[in-house]
Amino acid sequence: MKEKRKNSKEYMKWRARTTAKILLARKAVYKEIRTLLRKRASAEVDTQLLSAKDVQALFKIGHSTYYRWIASGWLNPTRIHGRHYFQKQVIMDLLEKRRYRSRGGLD
Repeated sequence: MKEKRKNSKEYMKWRARTTAKILLARKAVYKEIRTLLRKRASAEVDTQLLSAKDVQALFKIGHSTYYRWIASGWLNPTRIHGRHYFQKQVIMDLLEKRRYRSRGGLD
């Protein structure tokens, strides 16, 4: 008798509806989690981190010099979602060191 219920059209419709509800609920939960994580990440970036463009502007350097400094180890970016970010205090310290140099480089 149970086999007839499991194969009946009503059962199949009920199962499809229930599965769809579960999937929609799961999708909504994932979306909410992603939104909260993005808000948290953007709040942290705004307060403590500088973007690559900010660093280039502060040092008054171009794109090529920026990547050359990363390759040589003078700058150590934190990568978040494939983008470079830097701790604000570290960059300010490097700027202070660089002020006393007459030209280029961070040595």
